[in-house]
Amino acid sequence: MGQRAIYDERYAGPGYDGRSAVPVLTAEATVLRQAMRRALESMPAAGPVTVLDFAFGTGRVTNDLANRFPDEFRSAGRGLRIVAYDVSSVGLAKAAWSLVKQYDFSETDTLGFNAAAESGYIAGAVGRLHEGVTVEVLFVHGSEADDATSVEAIVRKANRGQPFSVTTSWYSGLSHIPTAARRASFFAMLNAVTDPRGELLVAPSVSGDLVELQAEWADRLRRGETGGHPIEQPGDVIYETELSQQNFYHIFGTDLAELLEAHREPGQQTWLEAIRMPGPEFRSAEEELDNHRRVVEFNDQMRHQPWQPEDYCLVHTAVAIRSGHRRAAGSI
Repeated sequence: MGQRAIYDERYAGPGYDGRSAVPVLTAEATVLRQAMRRALESMPAAGPVTVLDFAFGTGRVTNDLANRFPDEFRSAGRGLRIVAYDVSSVGLAKAAWSLVKQYDFSETDTLGFNAAAESGYIAGAVGRLHEGVTVEVLFVHGSEADDATSVEAIVRKANRGQPFSVTTSWYSGLSHIPTAARRASFFAMLNAVTDPRGELLVAPSVSGDLVELQAEWADRLRRGETGGHPIEQPGDVIYETELSQQNFYHIFGTDLAELLEAHREPGQQTWLEAIRMPGPEFRSAEEELDNHRRVVEFNDQMRHQPWQPEDYCLVHTAVAIRSGHRRAAGSI
């Protein structure tokens, strides 16, 4: 099954969004809040702050930003435009109607999704004026058959030809792209559409996640017994979803830092941060806060240091950050 078919099916029911008692991790919210503040300082221009969320899904992290932006960032005197890109029309539609029903957004450009579309298109938008601050979310339904150049063209069009202030990818869709070369092309695209003064946040699983599957598929790769799956290098795995679907995923190690450093320009800072430590899905807020305490301890220990291969094995999910802020904390 392709990613569109897999995630259309996963998002259709309540199982995917209900896996954790804490939908937005404390570290995710903190990292995004800090990046938004840096972008506002680095780019004090008129017009809205613009955010691209690549592999938006049902808007787990970014819908929360859309809701709280007017209260948290009102003093900046700017609106917010989010471009939500995903290959699943089911996920995008679910996110749109969540904004309408839960947060009092309304359609500003009529929503229309074509589940069988062979290339990416802008599917409509919702917006809200709250406390004098305008927030708009535009939905882009993509196709996994599109290459990075095609995706770049459609997300730039959605953002009126302008670069993004902040680009994010949470529990990153980048990991679902087979082959290192294709992943690299999409990472380069995410960097290219982000203003050099802005913020790029790419948050995939790293070596502390799916440890047993990594070992199994690395052994199968050595033996040449990959069953026709696109297993190319250590870290590539096939896992089984809660719906018993077979799904490709790449677990990052040092290749995450290599991608990040390959796109750092003079005046920019880059660094890695843990956002989740290994362990099962959270059954309570208390469990997530305990995990977050371990995240903070790890990040404090690693600040200003390059990660070694063994460091990735201690972390479930990390975020690679490229910042154009001249005083960005955490850089290495």
